[in-house]
Amino acid sequence: MANKSQESIKEIQARVDAIQWFHDWSLVPGVRTKGMSSMLERAPYFEIPEDLSGKRVLDIGCADGFFTFLAESRGAKVVAMDSWPRQGFSLAHEILNSKAEFYHASVYDLGPEKFGLFDIVFFFGVYYHLKNPVLALERIASVTREWALIESEVRISPTRPKAVQKRRFWQRQSPPQEEHATSYFFEREYNRDPTNWWVPNVPCLLQTTRAAGFPRAELVCCYNGHRGIVRAIKGPRTAAQALTEDIFIAIDVPTAGAEISGPLEVTGWALSQLYPKDGVQNVRLYLDNLDDPQSELGEAKRGHWRSDQTVHFGDRYGNCGFQFHWDPSGVAPGPHTLHVLVEGTLGWNYRSVDVTMR
Repeated sequence: MANKSQESIKEIQARVDAIQWFHDWSLVPGVRTKGMSSMLERAPYFEIPEDLSGKRVLDIGCADGFFTFLAESRGAKVVAMDSWPRQGFSLAHEILNSKAEFYHASVYDLGPEKFGLFDIVFFFGVYYHLKNPVLALERIASVTREWALIESEVRISPTRPKAVQKRRFWQRQSPPQEEHATSYFFEREYNRDPTNWWVPNVPCLLQTTRAAGFPRAELVCCYNGHRGIVRAIKGPRTAAQALTEDIFIAIDVPTAGAEISGPLEVTGWALSQLYPKDGVQNVRLYLDNLDDPQSELGEAKRGHWRSDQTVHFGDRYGNCGFQFHWDPSGVAPGPHTLHVLVEGTLGWNYRSVDVTMR
């Protein structure tokens, strides 16, 4: 574009002006899309790495493609998808001579068999447009190898400090101090948009992300009074697997809220509903950070007989008990979370319990 004449720039601007854009950014020097959402102001919140060389990136709900082309400009090989293709994306793709692939598809269509795996996934401004956002997150988790960024409309508690309420658009906000995960469903139009359905608060956004198949989820930031960004992280054992509801897990010891002052036997059971004989392959325990090698406590012994399960389901489910000797010496006093991660034939699942070290 640098060699184009000023007249050519004017012609390109005229083509750009003929389209209604959502993303507002400088497409090329001298050409602006004039959309309704300023990407210059919003982009820094997402903390996207400057160097994406060698990464395969998926941009779900790409709209006009700002983040698609941003990732591509930083070295990534990008796949973009949207269930409602925009003319802006096609024109920007042409003007930028982009090599990004585009699919006219729904997030519910995602799966590793069709699309393969992606190192990084962008899921911006889509969650609240879906009737089944957790299902969508499960599909995303099934194709994510490293991490995903999830941005959504969120409900922030009205009890937050007034200083936060008055901050300007481009200032970060302190994470809301909310304990309970809640989401608001709007059967009728919300915010003058008939495509809006669910609006979660921040704990709900974090918890649904984890429940959908990301071992770890952390709040990147809140901004603009009603937007939140979450980084969802895969670990080495879950990177190429989807979370499955086929696996049931129960932790008997320790119980929720237990105070621990010395070594104990962690016990419980884990079974595969569809493959009771060999559907569970291993049971691993982690402290605080699920599927983080530095937080792994070890692998539990499996095959302990659980007569309480045979009463309900028969002997074929009996060998579902697990046991792990845990010596918490050196663990800092205070609250912690013990995680049990189970891998099986159809994928993985987990169960967690909060404890306090004395």
